[in-house]
Amino acid sequence: MKKKFKLNKKYLIFGVIAVVIILVAFSTIKGKKDNFTQVSTNTVSKKNLNKVATATGNVEANHRNDIALNPSLKVIKVNVKEGQMVKKDDVLVELDSKDLKTQLEKAELNLKNANDTLAQFQGAEVENQKKTASGSLVQARLALENAKSTHEDLSKKLSQNKKLFEGGYVSQNEYDASVKAAKEAENGVKNAEAALKNAENNLSGIDISTNNKIISQRNQIAMIQSDIKSIKDKIEDCYIKANVSGKIVRMDAKENQYPNSGEMIVIDDVSKYRVNADINQYDAVNIKKGQKVNIKIKGIDKEYKGKIEEVGEIAEKKIAKSGAGADAEHKLNIKVALDKSDSKVKSGYEADLEIILQERKSSLAIGFDAIRQDKKGGKKYTYVLDQDNVVKKREINTGLETEYDVEILGGLKEGEKYIINPPENLKDGERVNPAGE
Repeated sequence: MKKKFKLNKKYLIFGVIAVVIILVAFSTIKGKKDNFTQVSTNTVSKKNLNKVATATGNVEANHRNDIALNPSLKVIKVNVKEGQMVKKDDVLVELDSKDLKTQLEKAELNLKNANDTLAQFQGAEVENQKKTASGSLVQARLALENAKSTHEDLSKKLSQNKKLFEGGYVSQNEYDASVKAAKEAENGVKNAEAALKNAENNLSGIDISTNNKIISQRNQIAMIQSDIKSIKDKIEDCYIKANVSGKIVRMDAKENQYPNSGEMIVIDDVSKYRVNADINQYDAVNIKKGQKVNIKIKGIDKEYKGKIEEVGEIAEKKIAKSGAGADAEHKLNIKVALDKSDSKVKSGYEADLEIILQERKSSLAIGFDAIRQDKKGGKKYTYVLDQDNVVKKREINTGLETEYDVEILGGLKEGEKYIINPPENLKDGERVNPAGE
């Protein structure tokens, strides 16, 4: 039993000595590490890189349709409410059309009477007048012919009697009677000619008068028809319809009330939303139609995708920030269409835009703060660590630069360890102490 106890004691002493040796060795190594420059490191890896420009704008619908309400017409019925989806030609509001319908009835009655009068002007009564006048004209022509014939005969007889009177063969009385008869026959011709002229004028006057009356009546009918169309249009306008499909975003109409001046119905075509924003000139020169955009609408915990839809042609000076001493910047207007939206998106919301100017998929990259540049040659380099934590200065070729990362085109391999924010006095070949090791 004593022998076993001595053996265990011996092992215990050896164990304690071993622990002490390990602790001393660890302390020595740690002491040496503490003498090395401590650095922060990261690993060369593949990343998706995006160079972006930012802007802030407001969400707006694809199209907005404003319908003004007539303050002179009372609202009878409201068929929809705010937030409701409607289709083109849906009746939204019905206005009081009672007075207009009364006006329509009166106008249609006036039209009937006017058409009846026109029919009279074009009917049998006028034809009878023209027939009578035509008969009078025929009689006047016959009377003129008879008068001319009588005048001719009496003129011949006067000529004969004159010669006989001069030869003493007829008396003075007989000759005077021939002169008188010829004169009366001449007057008869003149009277017949005047009667014929009157008959002609009478027939012509009937045609002219009738035509004038017909023209005047037709004009009156056209005016009444125009009034009827106007009244019907006003009645149709009493049924306010949606002229686009979309969402009712404003409804000022209230049943049994007259609208106030300026009140309206607003319909947004929400088949598509866009963000209207202004972007500063420095970024605007790189903006192109079709570029991808990440959209963050304030208050919505979701990122939307979109594309540049419109790029303005004129840059305008706008205040960059509010408050005293605010500066004006040249900014260009852009419109960004959302690829997809949902019920959370509403017109007027503020949105932050991240416009992707350039992008690289799965490219080698390191942090921007790991890169240094020679003052003389201008070559870029970084510091990498080998397995023994020895610093190696490495020239690199870079590509796309983003806010935090830089694309590596040459000089580094995936998985290599590089130093972040290397100290100014760091030297090639120096051994360092990576943080966390």
